[in-house]
Amino acid sequence: MQRGLPNDPVLALRARELLAEIRQLVAAERWKEAAPRSVALVQVAPGLTEAHDLMGVVAMRTGAAKIAEGCFERAVSIGPVTATRLHDWAKALMALHEPAAAARVLHRALLIRPDDPDLLMELADCQLSQNQRGEALKSLRRVLRKQPHNRLANHLVSALTQPGTPHNDYVAHLFDGYAAYFEDHLTQTLAYRVPEALAAMLATYAIPGGTVLDLGCGTGLVAKALAARELVVDGIDIAANMVASAGQTGLYRHLVTGDCRDVMVTDAAFAGPYGLVTAADVFIYVGALEAIFAALPAHVAAGGLVAFSIETSDASDIEIRASGRFAHAPAYVSGLAERHGLTMLADEPHTIRQEQGRPIAGHLYLLRAP
Repeated sequence: MQRGLPNDPVLALRARELLAEIRQLVAAERWKEAAPRSVALVQVAPGLTEAHDLMGVVAMRTGAAKIAEGCFERAVSIGPVTATRLHDWAKALMALHEPAAAARVLHRALLIRPDDPDLLMELADCQLSQNQRGEALKSLRRVLRKQPHNRLANHLVSALTQPGTPHNDYVAHLFDGYAAYFEDHLTQTLAYRVPEALAAMLATYAIPGGTVLDLGCGTGLVAKALAARELVVDGIDIAANMVASAGQTGLYRHLVTGDCRDVMVTDAAFAGPYGLVTAADVFIYVGALEAIFAALPAHVAAGGLVAFSIETSDASDIEIRASGRFAHAPAYVSGLAERHGLTMLADEPHTIRQEQGRPIAGHLYLLRAP
């Protein structure tokens, strides 16, 4: 008899039936159907480790992180203790925003699988979430000894050792793979509304010449938000697949793949001057903003506008986060604006997105050129 199954033959048979059903539903990602069966299995076979594993997996996928955390803790307590079970438990703790507890669990897992890159990446996430930058750097360097081409690890190491500097190909690769489901994920899963919020902020302002430069244009969400104003829009994005998606909207005059700042200073088609420059959730992947701000005056028409978003840092001018995104201090942004002669017209707190059920704090800015 399988360890953990009830001694009663009838209950043992029912447990096996439920196990088979849940495995099939999980394989088919039919999480809502699997949920009540996973509860029933735990009730029928409370000593079966796999029952708690499955209920935890289903709970995580249905947004019940607290239930999942309890399930994985119980699975570990019943045993056997494996690195995978400990990792699942740590991920549930991170979903509950308990990075210190998650780190303790991950250290247990690393005793079983030393130098496992997945465990170390999760540990670095915990450490960055606690602002333990030095410890995170050690974990990430251990990852790179095993996986020297790990893009996220390279990106985070670059940002930690050269503040504000992303790894060269991380962002392009990220968004090339993201393009196919980018809009649905942002707007439906992450409740992302930055383009609409920027459009609302701009509603009462004239845009000189009716021209727009959309930095980090993605699939064209900013152009869509501004479409009613019948503006001429040019777009730049570092990811070729994003540019291809933006082109399908029919809302752009010129589109190009490349680094925003490099294109601005080298490509005559994007020389402007523009009545409006936008950057919706772009600077969070740029890091240091000095070069972008230095390029703006030559590209913004007299009296033209600059509208953009940031994730807000309370810790430093530029902060790299476990998500791989940069956050910026409002004082850093306002200092750059003043240095380059841009007048602050609006500075509004705004929730940038939802992440694991938690709002990510940010700001929207509207600046005017002289």
